[in-house]
Amino acid sequence: MITLRIIVAMTVFLALGACTESPEKSPSVKPADQTNQTKPAANAEMPVASNTNSFCTTEETIIFTCQSGTKQVSVCASRTLSPTAGYVQYRFGSTGSGATGKAGAPLEIAHPAGQVHPLKAAYGTGVMFSGGGGAWLRFRNPPYAYVVYSGIGRWGPNGEPAAKEGLVVEKDGNAVAHFKCNGNSSGELGPDWLEKAGYTANNSEQFDFPD
Repeated sequence: MITLRIIVAMTVFLALGACTESPEKSPSVKPADQTNQTKPAANAEMPVASNTNSFCTTEETIIFTCQSGTKQVSVCASRTLSPTAGYVQYRFGSTGSGATGKAGAPLEIAHPAGQVHPLKAAYGTGVMFSGGGGAWLRFRNPPYAYVVYSGIGRWGPNGEPAAKEGLVVEKDGNAVAHFKCNGNSSGELGPDWLEKAGYTANNSEQFDFPD
């Protein structure tokens, strides 16, 4: 009888131990590895600006950049570029904010998303003016479009050469905002870069340099 009672008691004890085992110790309920689920995708990270005068990274080419009031606009491209390879992106935000925007906020606009070739990202062309010339790029983001422009012509008070540089924001084909550069713009926007990217002379789109 004593032996039977001992066997019964041990059986009950073992059963209770199995029922009260901590879930954290049970392989069947171990939480899944979250490492790959929480790590952001590489292309989701904001770029690190190369300097306070541009939203482009140190690994990119500055195609156009300037400040207008408290805003800054930059067009950045891959250093490796051809008519079939490379990318370009329009970026807009607060001045002196680096690539993450003022006080750590994101850029207001980065278009298009991802790495898109210039011929698919924007329409661009060079233009001739009396006493100079220029170029412009239009990034479409319906119903809006962002046009960066830079040129020199005889626009001075007495017909002397003067620069026109800035950004025009369009909605449904009409200009709704104009950002003139505070000073001179910088970058490679011009016939040489347009040709390198694969643009050819085309009059299917128009843009008038604003005063």
